[in-house]
Amino acid sequence: MDKWESIAERKIREAMEAGAFDNLPDKGKPIPLDVNAFEDPSLWMAHHLLRVNGFAPPWIEEAREIDQASARLRATLKHAGPRAIAEFRERGAELNRRILTYNLKCPSAQFHKRPLDLEAEIKAVRASAASNVPTRFPD
Repeated sequence: MDKWESIAERKIREAMEAGAFDNLPDKGKPIPLDVNAFEDPSLWMAHHLLRVNGFAPPWIEEAREIDQASARLRATLKHAGPRAIAEFRERGAELNRRILTYNLKCPSAQFHKRPLDLEAEIKAVRASAASNVPTRFPD
């Protein structure tokens, strides 16, 4: 155990023995998981109403829609004829514009989505068709 961890453990144990934690509010009750310490308090009610009614903030809903659209788009590419590839490029460019717009609206960069590398995906499908290997799309 590292020396800082042992100091922290010792301090917590000493505080427990001294009764420092005996009069905490909600002692013995589960910690409420619907409280987000990082959430903007002015948005709490709106997020609470969305959550209670089975919805999510708009950017989360849009992320799901983008993921579904991406999966549908990749499915069309499996029929890799010239017409399917042209349609894939066109619809892929539209989806990439939507992803870039989503990234501008998203509250944190950690939730950003990568645009599709259309040419790499087409190349992967062609390579797998040539070798009869199941397609693995690039991430």
